Amino acid sequence: METTGYTGGNPPKFRKDDPPRGLTDGLLNLVGSLGRHMESLGALAGEEAREAGTLVLRLAAMLFAALFFAAFGYVLLLFSAAFLIAAIFDVSWLWILPGFVLLHVVLAFLCANHVRVHWRTPLFTATKGEISRDLDALRGGREP
Repeated sequence: METTGYTGGNPPKFRKDDPPRGLTDGLLNLVGSLGRHMESLGALAGEEAREAGTLVLRLAAMLFAALFFAAFGYVLLLFSAAFLIAAIFDVSWLWILPGFVLLHVVLAFLCANHVRVHWRTPLFTATKGEISRDLDALRGGREP
């Protein structure tokens, strides 16, 4: 049977699972445990960040490729429509393409104007109001 008390002779050996012997030992064990815990969390966060970075990079590359191919397909669709309209109405396709350009400029202007008008629209008004009421209640001691 092993005892943890000191009976003379050589001092006893302590194991990790022995309870701490006093406030100082307890605080040192706590600080050591917190340090190991933070180190483990840091290592886990680093690994998760690398995985998330890799995923974001891969998804960004696929999004860029999708946008590129969609734009390229759209340009080809416009040229096809121009040639089709030229064939149907017996008009040169060189006159149809400026019409498409003018149509796209008008649509871009309308979209930009919509963004300009709605740019300053406040967001999350209900949440801001609720937080303001809660803060007022905390400051004034009133019920929310």
